[in-house]
Amino acid sequence: MGRIGGAGLMVLSVLVFVIQDAAVKWLVGAYGVAQIILMRTTVTLAVVVVFAAAGGFRALRSDRLALHGARGVLLLASSATFFYAFGHLPLADAYTIFYMVPLAMTLLAAVLLGEAVPRRAALAIGLGLTGIGVVVGPQLSGGETLAYAACAFGTFSYAFVGVITRKLTLGETRLAMLFYPSLIMVILTAPTLVLDWTPPTWRDTAVLALVGLLWPLAHMLFAAALARTPVAQLAPFEYSSIVWVVAIDFLLFAVAPASTTLAGSAIIIAACLLLIERARPGAVA
Repeated sequence: MGRIGGAGLMVLSVLVFVIQDAAVKWLVGAYGVAQIILMRTTVTLAVVVVFAAAGGFRALRSDRLALHGARGVLLLASSATFFYAFGHLPLADAYTIFYMVPLAMTLLAAVLLGEAVPRRAALAIGLGLTGIGVVVGPQLSGGETLAYAACAFGTFSYAFVGVITRKLTLGETRLAMLFYPSLIMVILTAPTLVLDWTPPTWRDTAVLALVGLLWPLAHMLFAAALARTPVAQLAPFEYSSIVWVVAIDFLLFAVAPASTTLAGSAIIIAACLLLIERARPGAVA
């Protein structure tokens, strides 16, 4: 990764996340959401423990376990609702609603952290909600209202995760940021196996293991991108996911994107880009 710039790392991170979600969508019809989450996070947890053991587990030390716990619960809620939605909606539709995360984070950061809100935030949020209406409005009579509601709940949960992550970033290692949510998700999903467990085939076990490896890889690429390039310059590259999800929907699931989905995505992306502060003249990238 030494020669790849921040923008390239961000695009790779987004692609890895999309591949993970496509694999989940492929599996969710045959296995319960809780089982998929458990198997994914078990693999992730094992990988993190192996890396942490090399340093004597010092990387996992933390005195902010309550925040880690809250972050884990919210990540579980976000994963569960989006994985459910993946089984009922095209990836492009779910991702379009997920694009509201920066707008939701802006509101939550203002309320919970007292951060200043850009003057154009109201316009951005209004524009984003309009985009949601463009995507969801025509679909509400199609029987997938619950799936779209799950996306909205997952988006709001993940926005909370983002706010907590801001508070945890300083002083916490990348391994700790992966270890604690993985541990929480394993603990909370393991009891559900009594009610819902489907023995996976060898092929599906390999796919589930791949999902468990892709999740930490995507987070590592994302962190590496942030370490090399300011957030404001990277934000537009996060939306490269629309290209990947549209392509995967078409090639893997034979679903062409609705014109309303593409139009709504464009509106929401424009709304989120309104929140990006322009770099000051002479600022160092």
